Amino acid sequence: MSRLLPRTNWYLVLLFGFSACPALSAQLSGEAARDWPVVFRDTLQHNVLQFWIDHALDKEDGGLLGRLDRAGHPIPPGDKSVVLISRSLWSFSEAYRRYPDPAYQKMAEECLKFLREKMWDKQHGGYYFMVSREGRVLDATKQLNPMSYVMEGLAEYALAFHDAQAAREALDLFEVIDKHAHDNEHGGYRIAFTEDWQFIKNYEDGPNAAGSFGRKSYDWHLGLVEALATLYDATGDIRVRLRLNELLNIFVDKIVDAETGYGRYYFTDDWKAADRDGDSKQSEYGLDLEASWLLVEAAERVGRNQDPKIRRASLALVDHALRYGFDQQHGGVYRYGPATGPADNRDMEWWQQCEALVAFLNAYHLTGDAKYWQAFDLEARFVTDRFVDHQYGEVYTAIFHDGKIDSEKVGPWKAQYHVTRAFLEILARLGGTL
Repeated sequence: MSRLLPRTNWYLVLLFGFSACPALSAQLSGEAARDWPVVFRDTLQHNVLQFWIDHALDKEDGGLLGRLDRAGHPIPPGDKSVVLISRSLWSFSEAYRRYPDPAYQKMAEECLKFLREKMWDKQHGGYYFMVSREGRVLDATKQLNPMSYVMEGLAEYALAFHDAQAAREALDLFEVIDKHAHDNEHGGYRIAFTEDWQFIKNYEDGPNAAGSFGRKSYDWHLGLVEALATLYDATGDIRVRLRLNELLNIFVDKIVDAETGYGRYYFTDDWKAADRDGDSKQSEYGLDLEASWLLVEAAERVGRNQDPKIRRASLALVDHALRYGFDQQHGGVYRYGPATGPADNRDMEWWQQCEALVAFLNAYHLTGDAKYWQAFDLEARFVTDRFVDHQYGEVYTAIFHDGKIDSEKVGPWKAQYHVTRAFLEILARLGGTL
């Protein structure tokens, strides 16, 4: 969602403390303070987004190339996911709102054109998950999370370029999702459907699957929270506001265990925890950190910025991740671990690191507690020193616990989205006019 709208007064009260925080972090770490707004602005513009401008456009078949290696070379066959295209649409639209560079507009327009011409199901509504490089449909399933990214991307494009048609398309997508996927009895949404919107109850593991086996999921509802918040920004539609409030209530009452400090992952239709081989009894730290700030931002959109349940859930998620899922010495967020113990998977992926940056900063905004600024500062050093590829651009996909690196830069689930969103968030919160 956009961070460029005016912020409420409560949110600004604590900003006076930032002047002391860099010095405090530097004193504690023994390292010189860094000018984080400048660092993240330059990294975003010259390292991340420029990589995509230089390498990712598909000049033969439109849209973006489906996979790129570390140096930006295409990896055949080049199939394109709706995740990649829609999240790139959002990223370049949002970047344009802060930095109106014609190159960002061109990238956004190319993504929008490909979505409209190759990925939109004109007969049934919704968007296909995967097409070939030239646009032939390979996977026609209608998946809630990927389509929420489309909704968000269209809405963000509408905001950036004052495009009423894109706003209408985003609202049309909301309406078709709400018609076919919303659970009118228990609330929330079912997550996977056939091309003609038949519910796939036994949705199993696979290259593009959620592994839900018919269950509702934490992850995919969180994506919808952000999409609805952006759509509400773009349209002011009362139906969108009602659904967003519904999801916020589900998160604080059903999904987030604020006592333990993590989000339960899978649920039955009536929102009882639904475990399968332990998959709802572990904490995915990056997802918890992402939820911690997205819930606060979404609540602000609908006037619930003083909601004590939202605040409690947000801080509980951050504290739990700091306790069990964060490298306190070097920085870095681990993948996952048991809900009540230390991480048992210490690999680190790019998106978790990005979500941690915003989550720690958001927790500092909420409380003024220096421990959150110190965590942000340590994580920022880790990301900019270790995850950013200073030779070729962009960021690595993963750093494994043994030190090996997954250096693929673009893939079906890896766009520039998490990086762009996090860096723009930092700039909005710390950067002033930068």
